[in-house]
Amino acid sequence: MLRPMRFAKLHGLGNDFVLLDLRGEAGAAPPSPQRATELCDRHRGIGADGVLTLLDGDRFVIHNADGSVPEMCGNGARCAALWIATDGGARPARARVVLQTDAGPRPCAVQAETASFGQVEVEMGVAEVGATRELAGGFTAVPVSTGNPHRVVFTDGDLRVLAARHGPPLCRAEDANIEFASRVGPARYSAVVWERGAGLTQACGTGACAIAAAAAARGDVDASSDVIVELPGGALSIRRDPLTGQLFMRGPAQLIFTGQLPD
Repeated sequence: MLRPMRFAKLHGLGNDFVLLDLRGEAGAAPPSPQRATELCDRHRGIGADGVLTLLDGDRFVIHNADGSVPEMCGNGARCAALWIATDGGARPARARVVLQTDAGPRPCAVQAETASFGQVEVEMGVAEVGATRELAGGFTAVPVSTGNPHRVVFTDGDLRVLAARHGPPLCRAEDANIEFASRVGPARYSAVVWERGAGLTQACGTGACAIAAAAAARGDVDASSDVIVELPGGALSIRRDPLTGQLFMRGPAQLIFTGQLPD
């Protein structure tokens, strides 16, 4: 007999996830890459950009829609922290949650005024910014690691067209997330991201941090200024601690629904 599996569907600025809370289950393990892909299928599964698995000790494992496992996911971290802080959408909460990720511990400050929605600030670590270099297709990019790899391309072109057309080959060539970003005001950027394993998404938290770090490295913004990154799904705020270099990403997370499906 098939055992029902409980799941939750959450999103951060439209970057949506299936969450599996396996804490407290003996011998629990994340789904296989194939199972994760099945769950993410928008026609034959639940539909999502990725699967988030919570294990004992607030271990946080991510699968992209293609089954690959990234080191970190900023929007997913906000969703997981909201779920933990609100006790699975049971009550409003103000809490600190520390997720144990493949990129290291990620403390999260949750302010949820309702049981299903809140603002979450995640400590994203110190970004590593490399030297600007040329990519295929004549693009100039700033390499950035925010726990996972990024290539930030500053441009005045049509961001959606560039990301859709050039994101896939650049992503394959670089094995990295590809950000196309335009400056739209002081310390404010518009961006579209082609993500490894997911393609075009409504928002990318680590990508927003990469854009802020790259802009600061180029001298386009003050290193201590809050940077707003406008993504198709909405805006994220990125601030940097001037003493430690730690990046903090702030944005919303929302529980959409919960359900059960056969294992």
